[in-house]
Amino acid sequence: MKLKLIAEDFIQIDKIDLVLPLYQELVEKTKLETGCIYYDLYHDIKERDHFIFIEEWENSVALELHIQSEHFQRLVPQIDQYQRQQGRFTHMHHFGSLCE
Repeated sequence: MKLKLIAEDFIQIDKIDLVLPLYQELVEKTKLETGCIYYDLYHDIKERDHFIFIEEWENSVALELHIQSEHFQRLVPQIDQYQRQQGRFTHMHHFGSLCE
């Protein structure tokens, strides 16, 4: 079953320039992963330090492989050291799956 995910980061405003190259590498490498259908990063227009990943994975196994990937394991801790608050993660299935 396909899995959608929204992951939100809140970065210290004065550290954004340090985080942007890390995000860029994370996005580029993740898009090449098996099982990745969609993976992109956005920033909130009103809150410049609020970043939002929109992701779609073939299944939960693909997502777990992503989390275990070398680039995720290396880059996410580097990004997280600049958080101003803890990130949020929302895992979703299409509402139609509730009707099946």
